[in-house]
Amino acid sequence: MIRTILLSILSLLLTSLSYGQSIITLPENPIIESIPQRWKGHNHGGFSAFSHAQTPGFIDAFSKMNPGVIRWPAGNKANDYRWMDHLEDTDKLNLKNVIPFLSSFEVELQIVINFGNGTAAEAAEFVKICNSEENTYVNLRSNLLNTSQPINVKSWEIGNENGHSWAYEWSWFGFQDNIHFQTGIADKPFTKDEADNLYYYGGEFYREGWVDAIGSQDFKTAILGNTKFYTTASSTDGILVNFPFMDITDVDAVRVYRTPNFDNVWAQTASQQDLYDAISNPTNLLLPSEFSWTETEVTITPSNGLNIDDFILIEYNSIGHDGAFAFRNAMKAADPTIEIGYNVKPGDIKVNDPVFQQDFAASPPDFMIKHPYVTGLSIPAIQAGLFSEAAYVSEFNITQTLNNFQEKWNEREVAWGIPSEIGLSLTEWNVALFTSAPSDHPIRGIFSGLYVADYWARLFENGLNDSLDLRDVNHFALSATGNNFIHLLHTNPTFSVGVQGKATIMVMETISEGMFPVTFSNNPQIDITVPDEQGMDSTITIDAIPTWGGVGVNSEYVNLLLINRDDENSHTVDIDIPAAWQVDNVIFESLYGTITDETVFSNIDDNPFTGTTYSVVLPAFSVNTVRMHLNNPLGVDGYGNSDTYIYPNPSVDFIYFNSKETPVSIGIFNNLGQKVKHQILIDTNKIEIHNLQKGVYFIRFIYSEKKEATYKFIKK
Repeated sequence: MIRTILLSILSLLLTSLSYGQSIITLPENPIIESIPQRWKGHNHGGFSAFSHAQTPGFIDAFSKMNPGVIRWPAGNKANDYRWMDHLEDTDKLNLKNVIPFLSSFEVELQIVINFGNGTAAEAAEFVKICNSEENTYVNLRSNLLNTSQPINVKSWEIGNENGHSWAYEWSWFGFQDNIHFQTGIADKPFTKDEADNLYYYGGEFYREGWVDAIGSQDFKTAILGNTKFYTTASSTDGILVNFPFMDITDVDAVRVYRTPNFDNVWAQTASQQDLYDAISNPTNLLLPSEFSWTETEVTITPSNGLNIDDFILIEYNSIGHDGAFAFRNAMKAADPTIEIGYNVKPGDIKVNDPVFQQDFAASPPDFMIKHPYVTGLSIPAIQAGLFSEAAYVSEFNITQTLNNFQEKWNEREVAWGIPSEIGLSLTEWNVALFTSAPSDHPIRGIFSGLYVADYWARLFENGLNDSLDLRDVNHFALSATGNNFIHLLHTNPTFSVGVQGKATIMVMETISEGMFPVTFSNNPQIDITVPDEQGMDSTITIDAIPTWGGVGVNSEYVNLLLINRDDENSHTVDIDIPAAWQVDNVIFESLYGTITDETVFSNIDDNPFTGTTYSVVLPAFSVNTVRMHLNNPLGVDGYGNSDTYIYPNPSVDFIYFNSKETPVSIGIFNNLGQKVKHQILIDTNKIEIHNLQKGVYFIRFIYSEKKEATYKFIKK
C-alpha cells in the first residue's frame, strides 16, 4: 500500500516536472453559446417496452440526460414498421404511447419512415396525420391516438441505411455484393450502384436466394423470400409477403416451395447453404394450381393440405417500390415545413453521374444521415491494450471523418446546383459493434464512458464552431433488454444505468445547455500510436486532458468537463476562478475504473468553497466534472436565461427571439468583438439584420444589471 502511494506521488512529481503546473483559467465574462435541443437525442424504438419507461429508475435517469429528441421507431425494423398495426399493443412504445412519453420528458419526435414495404403516398399521409390541423386529421388523431392536437414532427428519415428494406445491401453490417443459390448454381452479383438505384429511384427486385447472415441477421432472415413453419395443420393459408407489391401480370412472378417434415431443430445449427438447399429443393415446388396471389398476399391450397412441420418458402418479384426521391417529394408536399434526411450515401458511380446529380438537386434532402461506427479502430486498440489510443478514436472520428463528410456535401451543394444547405444527422453512433464481447471485457468498462463523454463534447463543439451543420443526433439505443454495452440504460434482469449512461448524465449536467472556451496552460501531453494515411503506424502527441466549459441542466452552476485520456497517470489541475463569480460551493465528480475490465467507480465531493483556486486530481483514464455554484452571477452571459432562444439560424433578414423576460437592450457584435448594432426599448421579438454583411455574429440580450445572454448566429 505504501509502495503504491509513493509511486503515485512520484508519478505526479514527474508529471509536474515535465509539464509545469497544469492550470485552467476561466474567463470572467464568458460568451456561452446555446446548444440546440435536437443535438441531444436518443434512439427509443416502437418495439421498446412502454412499461420500462414508466419506472422510477428510467424516469430519473432519462430526465438527467436532458433529452431533446427521440428517434422512433428505431433502426432497421422501422423500415417495415406499419404504425397502425401496433396501436393496440399496450406495452410497446407505439405512436399512441409515444405521445404521453414526449409530453412527460418534453422531447421532440424524429420519425424513421416505413420505406421497405410502404409507399410515398402512405408516407405523405402519415406526415399529415402527425402534423395537419385539418379537421379530417384532427378526428383521426382523436380516434386512433387519443389526442386531437398535432404531434408536430419536424424531422423525418427516409429509411435506415438500406439494409432491411431490401433485406441486405449496404448497411452497418456490411455490403452484401453476392446473392447465393442452391449448391452448384452460380452466385448473382449485386453492385453498390444497383443498391443505390433501389434506394433513390425505387423499382423492382426478385426476392430469391440468400445472403450471408451478418450483423443483426440470422440464417432465416438472410433468406430473401418469405418463410413460414407450421405447428398446426390446415387445408389452406394466406401469407402476406414482407415486401409488396407482387407482379400479378407475370405467371412466373411467384414460386412456392413446401418442405414436409422439416427439422426445425436441425435448422438452428445447419449451414446457410444446407438450409437453403433443403427448403428450395425443386422436388418441393408446388404446382401452379396449388397457389395464387394478389399484390400483397399468397394463398396456398396444396392438394393434400398443410401439415404439421411443413416449411414454406415463397420467392417472388417485388415490384413498384417508391424510391427516396418520390418519398421526399410527396412528404414535402404534405408539409413543406418538415426536414427530411436521406440515409444512403451514394457510391462513386452515382456521385459522378450528371443525371443523378440533377435528380438529387431537384429533390434535395435537408440533411444526410451518417452512421459513424468506429468498430475497426476501437476494438483493435482495446484488444491490444492501447487505451489512450482507443480514447483518441472519438476525436479522430469527429475532426476527420465527420468534418470531411460535411465538407464533401458542402462542395456538392455548389457543384451539383443544390438549392439548399445540406446538414448532417448522426444516428446509432457508439463505441463499437461488438455484441459478442465477453463479460468483463474492457470495452464494457470505463473506456466506453470516456468515448461517449468525449464524443458528446466534441460534437457540441464542432457544431457550435460551424465545422458541422448538425441537425439531429441520436444514440444507438437508449434502453434495451440484456446487458448490451451499446445501450445507455439496461432493463434486464433489473434496471441499471450503464457506463455510457453515467457518462452521458455527467456531460448533460455540465455542458448540455451551452459551452464556452477555457484556457488550459501546461496541459500534460501523451504520445499515442495511430495509423497514417498509408496505413503505417506513426506517433503523434495529444493533450492528455481535453476540457470544455459550459452550463448544464441546472443553471445555478457554471461547469467544466475534463477527460483524462492518459491511461497510466493521474494529473493534478488547478482551476483559476474569477473572483467576481463569488463561487460558494464546488461539486467534483469522477468516473473511473480498472481499465482492463468492466469494473467502474464513481466518486463525488460536494464542499463549500472560498477563494479563487480549486485543485482537482484526475484519476488515470477518467471522466470528470467540476460544477461551481455562483453566489453572484455577475459577468456570466446566459446564466439564468437558458429559456431564451433565437430563430431562424442562419437567417437573411430577421432574427426572432423567445424569452420569458423582455430584454432591456440588445447588442450585436461581429466575430472581432465590434458592436455593429444596438437597440433599446424592445417592443417586439423581431430584430432586423438585413443590413449586416454575411458572416458570423453574436447577439447579446441585456435583461437587468446582472442578467445577460449571448448567442451566436449566422447572417446569410
